[in-house]
Amino acid sequence: MNRDLVHSLNQNTNRYFTAWVITYFLIVMRKLKFILKVYRFVMVILQRRKVLLCFVLVCLILISTITMKFPYKSPHPWNRSENDTVCLDEDIVYIAGRLKCQNSQSLKYLSYQPPGGGWNNQRVAFENAVVLAKLLNRTLIVHPLAPHQEILQLKRRRRISAGYEIYNMLPKDKLLPLSRVIDLKLLSKLIPVKEFTSSHAEFQNKYNHLRWARICHNGLLGTWVDVIPKEEHKEKWRLLRRHMGHSLPANKEIPLYRRICKEELKHFETNATGGRPVWGIVDELLHKTEDLIYFAEGSLYNRELLFFDKETVLNTHEWIMRFIRFAPDIRKRAMAVLETMEHPFSAIHVRRTDHPSSFQMKQDFWLSHLKVREALNLTKTLYVATDERNKTWFQPFRDAGYNLFFAEDFDDQLQPQSIKNAVVQDMLGLCEQLICAHADHFVGSYYSTFTMYIKRLRKQFTWTKGMLRKPYSSIVWAGSRDVEKE
Repeated sequence: MNRDLVHSLNQNTNRYFTAWVITYFLIVMRKLKFILKVYRFVMVILQRRKVLLCFVLVCLILISTITMKFPYKSPHPWNRSENDTVCLDEDIVYIAGRLKCQNSQSLKYLSYQPPGGGWNNQRVAFENAVVLAKLLNRTLIVHPLAPHQEILQLKRRRRISAGYEIYNMLPKDKLLPLSRVIDLKLLSKLIPVKEFTSSHAEFQNKYNHLRWARICHNGLLGTWVDVIPKEEHKEKWRLLRRHMGHSLPANKEIPLYRRICKEELKHFETNATGGRPVWGIVDELLHKTEDLIYFAEGSLYNRELLFFDKETVLNTHEWIMRFIRFAPDIRKRAMAVLETMEHPFSAIHVRRTDHPSSFQMKQDFWLSHLKVREALNLTKTLYVATDERNKTWFQPFRDAGYNLFFAEDFDDQLQPQSIKNAVVQDMLGLCEQLICAHADHFVGSYYSTFTMYIKRLRKQFTWTKGMLRKPYSSIVWAGSRDVEKE
C-alpha cells in the first residue's frame, strides 16, 4: 500500500511539475507577446514623429524664407531697431548697413552747414564731412538737399548772393532728404550716419542741448591740412606756401557768397602781412571733447584740403569711391532708361542758362569733340542732358546724323513717385548724371560741376585702387604732380 501511495505521489508530482512548466511557459510567451506589441507601437510612434519633425522643419524653413524676402513694415510712426526695441525716429542711426536705435546722448557727432548753390556744391561739403567724420571717429549728421531751382528763385527774389543764408531760408517741404539721393546704408558701412530731414533752423534748435564746437574757416582765405608741419620741415612748408600762392585768390577776388567767417576775414584784411592761415585737422579737431563739431556758414564747401600723409590720402579716396553712391531709387530709374535706350550710345551735357560761360559756347564745341572720338562710327544714338528748353538749338546735331534723346522721352522711367514738385528737377538731374556716366562716349560742359561729377562717376565704374587726381576729390596729396603744376 505504501508503495502504491509513493508511486501515486510520484506520478502526481511529475504531472504537477509538467503543468507548472507549461503554465510558466505560457505566461512568458504572453509577456513576450505584450512586449512585442509595445515595441511595434513605439516604432510606429517614432516613425510618425519623424514625419512630424520633418513637416515642422519644412514649415520653419518656409516661414523664415518668406519673412526674409518680405519683411514686415510697421505703419506705426515709431520704428524698430535690430534688437526689436521701440525706437523714436530721432534716435535712429545707420550703423554697418542697418538702422539701429542709439540714444543721442551717448554719441559724438560731426555736422555742417550746407552751402548755397546746386547739388554739386552741397555734395563737396558733404563728402568733406564724410572724410572728417571718419578721421575723427564721429557719427555724421547729414542734411537734406536744397533744390537748385528753389535757391535760384530765392536769390532773384531777395537779390542776394547764393550763400548758405539762402539754404537756411528753405522750409522742410522744399527740401529733399539726403537718403533719397545718397545710399546712406552703404555709407554707414564706413561711418555711423544720422539723417536730419527738416530745416537747418530746426536742426540747430533740436541739438541745442549738446555742447557745440563751432568751426568756421574760409577755404579761399587759408588752407586745411592733415597736420601742421613743424618749423624744421622746410620742404613741407615750401609745398604748402607754393600751393596757397597758386590756388588761393586775392582777398578782393573772393566772391560775395564765399565771404564767410567774417571775423577771420576781417582779421586777415587788417593783418595781411602775416601770411595766409593754415588749419590742422589733427591739431585743431582731434582732441575736441564737445558733443558736436559743427562747421558753420557753409565752410566745408572747400575744394582742396591738402594732406601730407600719402597713405591717408589713398584711404580717403577709397572711402569716397567705395561708399558714396546714389540711392537705390536713382540707380533703378537710370537703369530703366539704359535698358530702353540700349548700348552703345553717346551722351553730352549742355549747360546753357545759368552760368557765365554758357552762352559763349556754340554747338561746334560738342560736335567737334564727338567727331574726334569718332562717336558716329559707333552709334547714332545721342542722349542730351541739358537745361536748354528750346530744342531747335540742337538741330545741328540732327543734321550731323545723330538721333537725339532727352529726359522727356523717358517720362515713364524718370518721373519720380511721391516727390515734392520743388525737387523733381533736381532728382531728374541726378538720374541724368548716372545715365551720362554710362555712355560709351561723353562730352560735357567743362565749366560745370555737373559735368565734373559725371566724369567722376565714369571713373568710379572702373576704379579699383589708387590716387584720384583733381578735381575728382577735394582731398589732395601735397606731393602730387597736380600740386607741383599749380
